[in-house]
Amino acid sequence: MKKYMVSFVLIALLGAGTVAAQPVISEKQDVAIFALGYYGWNVPIQALGSIDAQIQKVFADLGRFTIVGVTQRLSMRGLDQFVSAIKQAKQANFVLPEKYQFGEAFLTQAEFNRLVGAFIVVVPVVTEFNSFYDSKNKYYQTTIKTSVTFVDVAAGGNVIAVKIISSSGTDSQNQAKSVSSAISSIPGFLEFEIRSIPQFQINTRVLSIDGSTIKLQMGANMGIRKGDEYAIIQKRSVEGFDDSKEAGLVVVKDVGQEVSSARVLYSSVRLGKDTQLKEIPRAGSDFDLFFRYVNDPTYPTLMPGLRVTAARGFYSVRPYLAVQMPLSHMGNFLYWGGLLEILPFNFLLGAEYVLYLGKLAVSPYAGVGLSYIHVETDLLNFETDFLSHVGGQAGARVSYLLNRNTRFFADLGYETWMAINDFWNNTSYGGVAAGLGIAFKL
Repeated sequence: MKKYMVSFVLIALLGAGTVAAQPVISEKQDVAIFALGYYGWNVPIQALGSIDAQIQKVFADLGRFTIVGVTQRLSMRGLDQFVSAIKQAKQANFVLPEKYQFGEAFLTQAEFNRLVGAFIVVVPVVTEFNSFYDSKNKYYQTTIKTSVTFVDVAAGGNVIAVKIISSSGTDSQNQAKSVSSAISSIPGFLEFEIRSIPQFQINTRVLSIDGSTIKLQMGANMGIRKGDEYAIIQKRSVEGFDDSKEAGLVVVKDVGQEVSSARVLYSSVRLGKDTQLKEIPRAGSDFDLFFRYVNDPTYPTLMPGLRVTAARGFYSVRPYLAVQMPLSHMGNFLYWGGLLEILPFNFLLGAEYVLYLGKLAVSPYAGVGLSYIHVETDLLNFETDFLSHVGGQAGARVSYLLNRNTRFFADLGYETWMAINDFWNNTSYGGVAAGLGIAFKL
């Protein structure tokens, strides 16, 4: 009898463990998106249409939503009334009126029922719109602040998130172009904000393993892109409470329609079929801070700088932009009489090839660029900028992943800059370059 009891308990525990270990798999969610509200602000009708289109496009491009468009526009006051009506609609004794009025917007009973049937309702409202001519800087400037509220209808009208998107744009000749520039920057900010909401982050699983490469469920059908990163989740419970934790990191290297391939960077658990993976939302770039030393025989130069490398949408080959300041040349060009200040800057456009070796990575790189000198004089209240050098760099970087968000790196290469004018004893310089820095995944 005791043998049977022990066997029964073991089978029950194993069964419970199997159920608990089942991975969570995300599915497309239904969202209803209101048209952009703007009450209290004088927003050009063309701008409204453009912002509406951009917001709809963000949700469509993310791939993880089924979208229902709503033509009505809600103000902030109308939004509060709408949320209140949803909560009332969940009550058994609630009687539906023929029409709902939320601020200046009207919804019929059928329209309201369709929204209540959606999982998430999205309400964007312009909370600030300014477009004017800046006479000091001599350009048109437009700033837009948009509040995007996410209402969980299935949970009774709870507001799950409110995201504030601030964007701006300028144009030296055309005000409409400054408005268009401000609008065009909305999608990038909004996409990241949506992906940062836990309810919208993708949960998936390992389908198969081949060395350091895994196949994971989902692909372009759910908006997965090259360069996306997923945490390996070790699922466990303590006394019935969830005690799951991150145990590793993978980066997507190839995307199919329903299945993607990823490289395992590190893992503290043994991976197997159905291992849980969870999306890590990134803005889509690496931000590097570094110091480089260029061993020029005449003008050895220390150059602090920063580099931004595109990460989301790229895997092995990634483009970058960098800016450096050659300190020794700044010192040579700086007139300490208080009349003249000269600041040199190097700007580079290049690409790197990343060879992943677990936490370690080797990245050959090359770039070309231009230098300009910024000149200011206190006495004459005069400032100007002009090109001073053309040049480039090539080398290789070795980096190590300190944690999922940070890398330390060292690089060695060659850098050269050729003078294209003779302002203030301007000279060419270059030589073997070595550098150290830290990279932050944004």
